[in-house]
Amino acid sequence: MTEKFLTTNGIKLCYDIHGAGSPLLMIHGVTDCKETYDRDLPELSKHFKVIRYDLRGHGHSTLSKKQFDLKDHVEDALALIRQLNLNDFYLYGGSLGSYIAQGVAVKIPTKIRKLILNVSAAHNPASALAETVKNDTLPTDLTARRKWWSKHLVYDQKKLALVEKSGFQKNNLSPAAEYRALKSISAFDFSQELNKITCPVLITSGRFDPVNPPQKSQVINHLLTNSQMKIFNSGHLLRLENTAQYDQIMINFFKTA
Repeated sequence: MTEKFLTTNGIKLCYDIHGAGSPLLMIHGVTDCKETYDRDLPELSKHFKVIRYDLRGHGHSTLSKKQFDLKDHVEDALALIRQLNLNDFYLYGGSLGSYIAQGVAVKIPTKIRKLILNVSAAHNPASALAETVKNDTLPTDLTARRKWWSKHLVYDQKKLALVEKSGFQKNNLSPAAEYRALKSISAFDFSQELNKITCPVLITSGRFDPVNPPQKSQVINHLLTNSQMKIFNSGHLLRLENTAQYDQIMINFFKTA
């Protein structure tokens, strides 16, 4: 499918659409890109009209040298939703994408049919991943950086090759652009607003996630009025560690009345 661009808030967002049926908007995580869902598309596009986009500062969207934050990401997502006239749609967000999805859902709760929050948190003081980087040396070489992230975010190291063959971080961010992306996860707290979300919500978490462990996801589950939670024996990249199983869980959740 040909990539399309939406100009909003002074930047260009790159997105594409696959399949037909009810719309499913998928929001990726920090330093990643829409191609992280390449492995999911063959199955998901059989059931949904899958819409993916690159966050600002990621992939083929504008790589501004000006720092941006979570509020910018939420406004970008809302602009895309308005542009595509999405209503009664499914929403998926992973990691940073799950924070954006929460920000969207509390603003337009009646437009969302069902929501999945993967490796998420209701509040964080700052970027957990940025703090992770401070505790180690992030390689400057692009390939080496991808391997570094995979190694740190995957629990079952036997699945590293599988993750590296996926669309994970299939972009060409410079070290400076990558750090700006990491810093875009500014402090947030949705805990006082989550009760606005009334649609069914599935929360998925990795038991060995070093970034957002299950305790953080359990807070969300407690605050929501219509949610369920599933914990995997995996790390932060649980969707890529368990792609086939995860896709089926997503489809079953979204399709179940």
